[in-house]
Amino acid sequence: KKVDDDASVHDRVLWALHMSGFDDLVKFIACAQSEQQWSMHVLEIISLMFRDQTPEALVSAGHARSTEEKQRDSQELEALREKEHAEKRFRNLQRGTRHSRFGGSYVVQGLKAIGDKDVIYHQNL
Repeated sequence: KKVDDDASVHDRVLWALHMSGFDDLVKFIACAQSEQQWSMHVLEIISLMFRDQTPEALVSAGHARSTEEKQRDSQELEALREKEHAEKRFRNLQRGTRHSRFGGSYVVQGLKAIGDKDVIYHQNL
């Protein structure tokens, strides 16, 4: 599988050429009748740009993913989702279902309630 972070040095150089506008200059020189003397150089530049590319990769570069790839990816996601739900159910079973009725009360010394008595705090744990 190809991801955006696996660009080779060749791919990065091509991207830099594209961002600088050099590819537009090469296209202009290739199309201009007055620049015909540079046609072999342009041909060599273009052939080097397409180096390491297969015809299948070039054809599929502008198209969306096939339905087969989409189905395979959705099946992988569904399998991961089911695995996650199974792990969650297992963790819930391990925890138990009873609620703790253990609680506590304590006196907060130094803090006075109404009537100059110490504050009594009740808390469920």
